[in-house]
Amino acid sequence: MKIAQITELLEEFAPVELAMEGDRIGMMVGDRDAECDTVCVALDLTPSVLKDAIDGGAQLIVTHHPFIWDPLARVLTGEKDGKGNVIATLIKRGIAVYSMHTNLDMAPKGLNMTLAARLGGTPERDEFGVVFRADRTLKKLAEDVAEEIGDRSVRFVGDPEATVRKAYLVTGSGGCAFDRAAEVADCLITGELKHHQYLDALERGLMLVEFSHYHSEIIMQDILPDALAGTGLKIIKAAQSCPFWRI
Repeated sequence: MKIAQITELLEEFAPVELAMEGDRIGMMVGDRDAECDTVCVALDLTPSVLKDAIDGGAQLIVTHHPFIWDPLARVLTGEKDGKGNVIATLIKRGIAVYSMHTNLDMAPKGLNMTLAARLGGTPERDEFGVVFRADRTLKKLAEDVAEEIGDRSVRFVGDPEATVRKAYLVTGSGGCAFDRAAEVADCLITGELKHHQYLDALERGLMLVEFSHYHSEIIMQDILPDALAGTGLKIIKAAQSCPFWRI
């Protein structure tokens, strides 16, 4: 199967027009006309993920986070040039890279919809994320989030016993949805909020549940194989772990 045919299926699953303006999505490295029988899926393309792809015989790596975000002025392959070494190896091995970012977040069966459904809601897509009925206390909602995504770092802002009726969920870093969440929901569930937003939330009566970026998005490895179901392609889930440790 040609890589171009595979990316067409991926774009049917997560249309590119769903991506936020300026997002870096699509082909990053490689030949669209190359043949592919094995796809490696990963949150981030790191040297260890590349090794998994090579060991598994993958000709295509599909990532959630864009492999190339800022324009590259040079590609070097010295000891400390991690990205340059990865690019050089990709080209040498004939491995392509395709990234699906905010379009995968907002897809009908993408990250936001999937996680909200796993939390027991019937989500509806909104500007930045999804809205769903939570109907539980803030503390219970935070506990459910932590259990569902396996994240021991989950924290919350607000009265633990207050009832969350409607929640606004954005996987990854969703601070941009703060104002919208305050308009349509009781609680914002997202990652990487800022200190002033904790204070703003308390003043405005918006409850917060904050998870780690990694744990909320690694579920992409469970979602993407569905986009390629029935193709006969072998799907490899690269081994990955949260980049930080907890005390």
